[in-house]
Amino acid sequence: MTQDAFIQQLRHELRSLPKQVVDEIVADYREYFGDALAAGRSEAEVVAALGDPVKLARELKAQATFRQWETRHSFGNLVRVVMSIAGLGLLQLFLLIPFMFYLLMLTVGYMVSGALTVAGLVTVVALGSHHLFGWPAFHSVPFSFESGDVKVDRQASKNGNDKGNDKSSGKGNASAAKDDADDASAQGDARLATANMKAFSVVGDRFLLRPDAATRISVVTLGGPIEIRNDGGKLRINSVGGARDLFTVEPDGAWSIASTDIVALDLKDGEGDKVSVARIGTGAKSLAWDIRNHGEHVSFVQGADGSGKRLAVRSGSDSVVIDHDHIAIRSGSDNVVVVGPHGSGIGAMIYGFAMLVAGVVGLWLCLWLTRITWRALVRYVQRQLELITARLDGGQSA
Repeated sequence: MTQDAFIQQLRHELRSLPKQVVDEIVADYREYFGDALAAGRSEAEVVAALGDPVKLARELKAQATFRQWETRHSFGNLVRVVMSIAGLGLLQLFLLIPFMFYLLMLTVGYMVSGALTVAGLVTVVALGSHHLFGWPAFHSVPFSFESGDVKVDRQASKNGNDKGNDKSSGKGNASAAKDDADDASAQGDARLATANMKAFSVVGDRFLLRPDAATRISVVTLGGPIEIRNDGGKLRINSVGGARDLFTVEPDGAWSIASTDIVALDLKDGEGDKVSVARIGTGAKSLAWDIRNHGEHVSFVQGADGSGKRLAVRSGSDSVVIDHDHIAIRSGSDNVVVVGPHGSGIGAMIYGFAMLVAGVVGLWLCLWLTRITWRALVRYVQRQLELITARLDGGQSA
């Protein structure tokens, strides 16, 4: 290979570098050729001493990028130096692949930790400001509608006369039943939900049982279990312990018992209506109700303070479910879901603080790994450049 061919191929391989840098390198090697020829060496000997121009260009590019990094210590310049060094051999390229994967994971760590930090900080600041100063207010209610035929009257809950109009249609019966059951749960009893039942009613804090010819009543009381049924016009009572003593027979023949003495009750009358009551928790007034009355199905939980925690009303294909943070109304193929605000309590504050701590710890760990990685890269690059410089100097000396 001649001098001109060597220089031309070397310039071609260095084309990715700035033109000024390429010109300086080419000028140095032309001067080297001139000195060698003046000393009596042939072009072939000089080319053989310098080696393959492609490999020589890679080493020179690694040197040039390292000088750029020394001028400006940036992560991008350092990556270009590493890429230049990796291009010198296949083994170094294999080492570069896991390193690039490590950098990708480190970047993902920064993103996740940053997102957790921002989300936790926003949650803690917003909830802390809400509880301390009342701002921002969490009273907005997002709506989700599943049917275009559904119409919502936001003032319906304020107009008591709408209840009577609703009862004039089939869908109105479901709405009225919902209103009645809701009122019942709010009052701490099931008086309105069982208003039309002959065998069972609620008066104050007492349950009244009126067994007819087809009624079957099973009760578990604090004194023991008792079963009451009417068999052929004769009232049959099977009891264990002092359960019977807890009942009082009223003048009209009704059996009366205090609701606080009830552990569980299951009643079925001759018209197919059912009442199931079960105590939940430790409170005497914490009861779960399930009532089927003339085709209507009502279920709700009555808390110790008399407030209903959950209400479900079903009438055929129509249903209304009221939970602690949402209302679901279904009428035929129409559905309305109203979701209220939630997550603004102490639980959300704890979650927000946990996200903030996790984000800050993650960012600190990523910064620590970045610092270690930077130092290791710098040492690796300096060592490789020392080897490259030694090879270049050795080739020129030869």
